[in-house]
Amino acid sequence: MLQEMPHEGYQTLLYIFNAISRLQYWSAPLKQAKIIIIQKPGKNPTDVASYRPISLLPILSKILGKLLLKRIYRDTNLQEWVPSHQFGFRKAHSTIQQCHRITDIINKAFEEHKYCSAVFLDVSQAFDKVWHQGLLYKIKQTLPARYLNILQSYLSERYFSV
Repeated sequence: MLQEMPHEGYQTLLYIFNAISRLQYWSAPLKQAKIIIIQKPGKNPTDVASYRPISLLPILSKILGKLLLKRIYRDTNLQEWVPSHQFGFRKAHSTIQQCHRITDIINKAFEEHKYCSAVFLDVSQAFDKVWHQGLLYKIKQTLPARYLNILQSYLSERYFSV
């Protein structure tokens, strides 16, 4: 639908996105998630744990998020404060590359007759359980000040419907 939009529609969206950025306020309709429930394959349909909730945000919110991320990348040097071994949410960093990196570390330790230890941690529903005040504190320390208010607005007063 967005690809078929007339030029005037794009101009209106640009105006809205620029206003959100300028006012540093993420409007409530863009934070309203729709939760759909999908049954896990081969699981008992009468058991609540057999279902996986999927949160769907409005397309315009996702586009705005990507535009904001591009601005953050442009205005900061993320490479300075994101560890090189962190692959999440980074361009040209895939799960396969992380597997190759770990395999290489193990092989080097094996060749040098050294021990190689690893700890793998999978935090269930990590994004849903992030401590927002702590995250905003880190953002305040790391990113330019103009991003704190809009990200604070993005994280506050979120709603969902099932």
